[in-house]
Amino acid sequence: MPAVTILPVAATIDVADDESVMAAARQQGLWWPTICGGDAECGTCWVIVEEGLERCSEMGETERARLALGMKANEPRARLACQLRVRGPVTVHRRSVRRATEKQLQRGEA
Repeated sequence: MPAVTILPVAATIDVADDESVMAAARQQGLWWPTICGGDAECGTCWVIVEEGLERCSEMGETERARLALGMKANEPRARLACQLRVRGPVTVHRRSVRRATEKQLQRGEA
């Protein structure tokens, strides 16, 4: 399983084949900002790929359109974590990701 490092929280997670970075992070105890729950409808889960862009999945039209609406179209390293799959080690940056609280874990928010 490829490892993804998430900055600045400095967490490293394992991401299974065909699993999104956001889903893997949430399963491994991280809180990730989202409104739509990972359906590429809100765009709040965006990340900047710091390292390993060549090991990232191709961007689909839905993701591209959502990033354009969120003003990230001009940043070539921007991706939606709910859509991003990886094929090797990658480092991403998303300031608002943090370790989930016990309450968030109990409510299934992480």
